[in-house]
Amino acid sequence: MSPRASCCSSALIAEILRILRSRKDAPLTEKRSYDEQFVGTCRDYALLLCSLLRATGTPARLRGGYGTYFVDGFHDDHWVTEYQRPDGTWRLVDPQVSADLYDVPFDPLDVPRDRFVVAGQAWRACRAGQADPETFGVWVDPGLRGMWLVVNSVVLDLAALNGTEPLPWDGWGLAGPESYASLTEDDFALIDAVAAAGTTEEYRRLHEDPRLAVPREILSCSPFLGPRTVTLPRR
Repeated sequence: MSPRASCCSSALIAEILRILRSRKDAPLTEKRSYDEQFVGTCRDYALLLCSLLRATGTPARLRGGYGTYFVDGFHDDHWVTEYQRPDGTWRLVDPQVSADLYDVPFDPLDVPRDRFVVAGQAWRACRAGQADPETFGVWVDPGLRGMWLVVNSVVLDLAALNGTEPLPWDGWGLAGPESYASLTEDDFALIDAVAAAGTTEEYRRLHEDPRLAVPREILSCSPFLGPRTVTLPRR
């Protein structure tokens, strides 16, 4: 994990916890009224659990991809937590999904790999013609779906695997609708390599490519603030 990522993630979680405590000085396990809560995205849920797991010494990371359990027949852009078990295997957890809000046919603490499709798996399925790219994206916004968004997910997921936890609407390098239109065969081969990677060494090596590495300045398309250039802290 990069020092910059560790510092930024820790600072963000500390700020979220500070806000929650200022609104109600009570354990997080206690039910809160709406004005005592913190409004976040799936990425915030995932990052909070990831930080708690890391605090216990458990290897954990964010994973970007698509949930199949929100809208039938659709792969909704989503973030979850992945942690390493004592036997070395990795397990997916969706900390946003709870029994009182979502009716899912599986344990959210052990999400099946075919119910949450990680970004690389989504890319491979679409490339092979096994899945329709138009079923991958943001259900409430028809303009946010398709192969360009899957590429964006692959880039963001690789960043998370290397310790930089992006926001769902960040983009750089090969990510973005305009970038997708100008991708070369070499670019497609690079994305294929990322999608096929499965080890820490492979993730690290691929992330060193300037088309994939997180630059100092990124484009963040926040739904509330709109597109803007964000300068990240120095490493």
